[in-house]
Amino acid sequence: MSARRSRAAPAIAVLALVALSATPGCAGLVRYSDDISRSGAGRSRLVTTPATIGGVTGFLVGVPMSVAALPVTWLVNRIEKERAPLRADPLSVYLFPSFLMWRAGAIAIGAPFDLLEFAAWRAWAGPIPPTEREQEEHELELDRDLLPAYPVRPIYPSPDREPAAATGSTSTEEPGLPGR
Repeated sequence: MSARRSRAAPAIAVLALVALSATPGCAGLVRYSDDISRSGAGRSRLVTTPATIGGVTGFLVGVPMSVAALPVTWLVNRIEKERAPLRADPLSVYLFPSFLMWRAGAIAIGAPFDLLEFAAWRAWAGPIPPTEREQEEHELELDRDLLPAYPVRPIYPSPDREPAAATGSTSTEEPGLPGR
């Protein structure tokens, strides 16, 4: 029996390594745990409520782990203060196990509900179209971010000026621009 167990251990380790290499990384997992916990991310309460409960439970389970890891996190915090004193955040270092368990709890409890909702509804329904206000805000954000990068002057009239047809003018010239 022990020979069988000793042969199975490397296979389990390899499978665990393959499974971990298939994950999207920390940033993707954190973003996903945020998405399934927030109601504004296009998920229903069927997903967000269990994910939030899992996150809170995970955080509470992680508090004793944070206390047990205090010697290690204290050392990490000291090293962070020496390397970058302005960027050192003791709260995120000392409560790292709690934050980790918070994310793990949200994913462990919320992901099955998210998969169920995706298979039953979101995969079949198209994306929710943005409202006029959301579309306008998005376009203004794109204008603000992208247009200053181009050294051009817009040729359309500004919103605070009346169009030439309404003022009775037939000139196509804008003030300060030479005619063509």
